[in-house]
Amino acid sequence: MTEAVQNFLKDAAERCRSTERVEISVRSLLAWWGHAARNDSVVEEIVSDLAEHGLTTVPDLAYAGRTLEIVFVPESTGPQSAPSDAPGGPPPGPGGPDAVDDEAPVRVSLRVAELPSATGGVTTVSVDDPLSQAETTMLSDDFSQLAVVQDGRLRGALTWDSIRLAKARGKHDLRSALDPLPEVLKCDDDLLKQAPRIWRNGFAFVENGDRDLVGIVTLADLARQFVDLANPFVLLSEIEQRLRRLVRKICTLEEMRQKARYPNKTNGADDLMFGDYKKIFEDGGLFGRCGWADIDQKVFVDRLDRVRIIRNEVMHFSAEAVREEHTRALNAFIKFIKGLDGS
Repeated sequence: MTEAVQNFLKDAAERCRSTERVEISVRSLLAWWGHAARNDSVVEEIVSDLAEHGLTTVPDLAYAGRTLEIVFVPESTGPQSAPSDAPGGPPPGPGGPDAVDDEAPVRVSLRVAELPSATGGVTTVSVDDPLSQAETTMLSDDFSQLAVVQDGRLRGALTWDSIRLAKARGKHDLRSALDPLPEVLKCDDDLLKQAPRIWRNGFAFVENGDRDLVGIVTLADLARQFVDLANPFVLLSEIEQRLRRLVRKICTLEEMRQKARYPNKTNGADDLMFGDYKKIFEDGGLFGRCGWADIDQKVFVDRLDRVRIIRNEVMHFSAEAVREEHTRALNAFIKFIKGLDGS
């Protein structure tokens, strides 16, 4: 633990003692430890250092969205290590960083707050404002909806459909055009579970735990986020398929088992873990069977290991793990391995 981290944790503990809320973005918290994204070893390091100062996070660092709160560990509980067969715990088998990394669990849930627009603020009008003011705002800012508030609280939504329906009834005031029951989500809601509500209505407002309006999520936001998150999974899937094809060409089943982390469960290339591919291509004899006369083995293995590291960050399904440079690196490796494979 660096001196800077110790000072940060001491300050956080002091602020907690003074009953001050210590909120911080996940990205900022990781940065104190010199990390850009989460994996099992990173989470374990930070959680352990927090525990040394009697601190923990809410929600759990492994599953937090964009922000979390640092709090004291409740007196009735303490930091406990998850058993090897517990969800999110380390897998059975040899220990060490490689064991953790190669078994990085897939986190298949996203919080609403992980969509940037969900906490990015929202333009509002008052229930007492002229309808023309709201329409002009929507036109000038290219909005399809506006939040309508009264005394700081959400009272409804204004959409082009609701405005047209009001005018069809001969009404030209904002209150008459108000949709009083818009969809409202919480920052901590499971995004996958709430996606049908966003799809059904085209948008949803977002409130924090104090019922303050903090953002809006639209169909476009939802589509953009899932494309951004899904793309690395598609690229990684293609990489694994091509690696398995290569392994089948150069390895017998017995040789695969000799390199496999779980030999008794390995009945072919499809049963290999990503770390097993690295071990296979690190073997000079097996690498030589590829027939790549002018390809440097060390460079190939280094690039393969970079893909492994990216895979284990992406498999946490967290927003900060899916970065543009990751996508570029994965695309570059696919192009590289396609050329080597002659396809």
